[in-house]
Amino acid sequence: MKTRRFAFFVLAITSVILGGWIFSPATIIPPANLINPVSIYLVDYGFHGRLVLPINRDKCLEYAYGDWRYFALNQQDWLTGAAALFLPTQGALGRKLKNCDRFDLLATQKDSSLLSITVEKAKVDRLLKVLNSYFDRPATLQIKNSHTGMTLVPYDRTYTILHNSNHELVRWLQDLGCRVEGFVLWANFQISDQ
Repeated sequence: MKTRRFAFFVLAITSVILGGWIFSPATIIPPANLINPVSIYLVDYGFHGRLVLPINRDKCLEYAYGDWRYFALNQQDWLTGAAALFLPTQGALGRKLKNCDRFDLLATQKDSSLLSITVEKAKVDRLLKVLNSYFDRPATLQIKNSHTGMTLVPYDRTYTILHNSNHELVRWLQDLGCRVEGFVLWANFQISDQ
């Protein structure tokens, strides 16, 4: 009987520690000593985050990553959702043009939050070039998703629960010179005070 209680106690403590780790926000540490700084945005829609990069003073491009069938084609039944999570599936890269001056409104919307991060403009330009190259390829299949308002193309990274939209977002942040610490599964980010 004591062995069962001890096993239950160990399981309960492990669950609390693991749950705290999983549900605590991942911390974004922006780069320091910037020569030509520019603000980018991370939009947190709950489970999924998106990256917004400025292309000029007024316009921004919002980028998202997801499973091709579920995210691009809106085939959002349980079977497609399960396949997207547990099997390597075709990734999709989405892009949408936005007005930069409207982003302050996102922070007041109920189902989203907005983080502003300052990074080096040259790195933003480089990432824009890489991401836009997927849309500029000749004969690339492009889907306009009426639900998200995004144009989506096939992406060369497979989608699974272990490489979902937030993992790809972290990779883009790292390309911009940021460090990200903590557990990443869904969009639960905070900016470091450092």
